[in-house]
Amino acid sequence: QARRLASDANFPAWHPNGSKIAFVTGPEGHRAILEVSTTEGVPKPILPSSASNWEIVRIQYSPSGAWMSFESASGSGEVLILPAGGGTPRRLIEASSYVWDSSGRHLFSLLRDPLGGTRLFSWEVDEAGGSVRKSPRMLGVLAGLLRDPALSHDGMHLAVGELEEALNLTLLPLASDGGAPAGPEQVMSRGQVIDANPVFSPDGKRIAFVSDRLGPRDIWILDLETRQQSRLQLPGEYLAVNFPAWSPDGRLLDITRFGQGEIQSIWLVASDGSHAEVLVDSRAGTQGGPFSPDGKSVLYASQVNGIGQLFTVDVARRKTRQLTSSAGDKYVGAWSPDGKWIAFSSNVEGSVQLWRMPAAGGKEERLTTGDERMRHAFYSPDGRWIYVQPSHRNLYRLPSSGGPLQPVTRFPESGLFIEEPTLSPDGRSFAYCRSNGSSSLWLLSIGTPEAGSK
Repeated sequence: QARRLASDANFPAWHPNGSKIAFVTGPEGHRAILEVSTTEGVPKPILPSSASNWEIVRIQYSPSGAWMSFESASGSGEVLILPAGGGTPRRLIEASSYVWDSSGRHLFSLLRDPLGGTRLFSWEVDEAGGSVRKSPRMLGVLAGLLRDPALSHDGMHLAVGELEEALNLTLLPLASDGGAPAGPEQVMSRGQVIDANPVFSPDGKRIAFVSDRLGPRDIWILDLETRQQSRLQLPGEYLAVNFPAWSPDGRLLDITRFGQGEIQSIWLVASDGSHAEVLVDSRAGTQGGPFSPDGKSVLYASQVNGIGQLFTVDVARRKTRQLTSSAGDKYVGAWSPDGKWIAFSSNVEGSVQLWRMPAAGGKEERLTTGDERMRHAFYSPDGRWIYVQPSHRNLYRLPSSGGPLQPVTRFPESGLFIEEPTLSPDGRSFAYCRSNGSSSLWLLSIGTPEAGSK
């Protein structure tokens, strides 16, 4: 007989004694870890949402059950640990995925290499103290993007999933009213690359987007007439860049640069790469956004006391202004064409929904309801519509002042994943990154950690 133990529960993990199960729940970016007995069925918090600033994707008990470890999906990936009875998490290791061995004396971790492939590490662990004893031992550098390791009980074999994923820049022509497709998709990049965050230039002739085709994520610019693609050269050292946005005159882009130690800052760069300068210094959770229609301000998000809030920065004077201060994270959205409104996503009432507010500041107004995750909002060129994407699938639109959602695309949703859609300046085509890929299972023989074999 199946029996429900908890609702809104993800990533379940059994306690070693088999009497209870931990799981992940709570709002996006502030996930909680709860624990429920298999007999009582009343969840108790290990890590409440109010104490969490993490997007938690996996949890594990240590073999003795004394510790709870979890993986954060933010940044380059890290594993944190806290007492299984509750407490303050602290960083344990940097990793994309990890697994304990059954003895509690070792961890195995996977770390994606910035230049491609995955590094496999072995860590010696002091389980009693919940810490690693010394620097890790690298067991090998493997081709492909590996994740989700599972260790055999004897510690000699590791099963891993290889992500054979691609997100390819794609165009979709639209009917004159922007309410339906007008032809088939056009794939603009092929192969096993991760493209992201496309945005049309103001004249509609170019698309700036992010791609890892040469290793680290860089800004690329596609000329739609010639189909030539060029990488935007940036000065200095950085780990990656993301979130490009064009100035209204097409001469500048604002981008978000990621540096060592999870440093994020917003830069202004010339579209030909001839100039670059800092616009917003590093702050927690900083993410750049679009220019205002008059080009005088840039919308961006940053954390205040662990909560994502919206700001604008005056491009000429570098003066920032905080727009929101309510509870719940806000995600960068879009200016209305007249510059009077800002549409954005927020989890202030639980699930991530579409909201709007006056650009000058004021009351926040919710436009959608339900359990779907509403992200990637943008306005139609005439300002009559706001387009939004529920849960990375088909695109919808609704009247800009609120109203029922209307479907725009009708792709079969089995396996569909579309990321960061945007609209051309004339409203006649979408650009987005469509998932094309799969995964496979591999078995690695690693020997015993004590023997040091590979």
